[in-house]
Amino acid sequence: REVFLWEFNHRLFLYFCRLAPNKGGFAPKGMSWTSTKNLKVWTDPSFVGRDTEITWDVKVHDGVAYKVGYTGNHYSDKAVMSVVFDCSRDGENWKPVGKDGVVYRGGVSEVSFAFTAAGDLVAIGRNEDGDDTGFGSQLFFARKEDLGSWKALNISLPYRFDSPRMIVLSGEVVVFARYAAHLYPFVPDWMPLLLQKLGNLIAYSSRPKAAAVYSVSLPADGQDVWPDEPIRLIRRFEDSFGDTGFFSVAKMCDDSDDFVVANYASPVHSHSTWFFGQVYASDIHVCRCVPVWR
Repeated sequence: REVFLWEFNHRLFLYFCRLAPNKGGFAPKGMSWTSTKNLKVWTDPSFVGRDTEITWDVKVHDGVAYKVGYTGNHYSDKAVMSVVFDCSRDGENWKPVGKDGVVYRGGVSEVSFAFTAAGDLVAIGRNEDGDDTGFGSQLFFARKEDLGSWKALNISLPYRFDSPRMIVLSGEVVVFARYAAHLYPFVPDWMPLLLQKLGNLIAYSSRPKAAAVYSVSLPADGQDVWPDEPIRLIRRFEDSFGDTGFFSVAKMCDDSDDFVVANYASPVHSHSTWFFGQVYASDIHVCRCVPVWR
């Protein structure tokens, strides 16, 4: 699972996660990759990253590949994850950005990032396991002079933007992610963290989901302070209900600023819960995303 493709130096890389046969939980055994130059012959799979790392996103910026992932005991009763950030000049050999590559410790997983026109880094991560910033989603910002120093929000956003894919579309940072209308924190924050985590997750999974694209408003120039409402809904995707909102996004191979976007969705009613959608087969929807400015 957690499969994705990315291109670098005329090679197409395929990343995928290896999981232990554990019916009782999520037990990642690290990432592997294979690559091709002609779409016919693929290299033998090779291990990449740390022992339990899940790589979530890779971007190429100024001739350097950057990848972000997370390690740790996700979904455990005392979950503490580390968000890790590495770079490479060949797509095979990676080194930490900064001292050890760890840019955040807490409840965050599934992190996607992008580089702004100024060369700064912006990222978003799902804070499902919770930490001292709360539950929901985290935003990160790093100046181009120090890409290994990510600054997070003091308080997590109370909404979840699951399985995010962040890109720059015609100069604007946008995020494709799952859509949930309700606040994620359901259990009062004075209760033990474990009860908050379980209660929040059960309530969240019992509600409808959709898929959407959002606009991200960045910190002002020379400042690291986010605006009061940094994420704004642009639109929801039609016929995206049930278990949905796991995007694949790629730039079109033409002179346009368009992207091709793929997503899966359950063939269920729009008010069906996420639980209900998971027992159905999935349809895959592919569309062309065209920026329209008004």
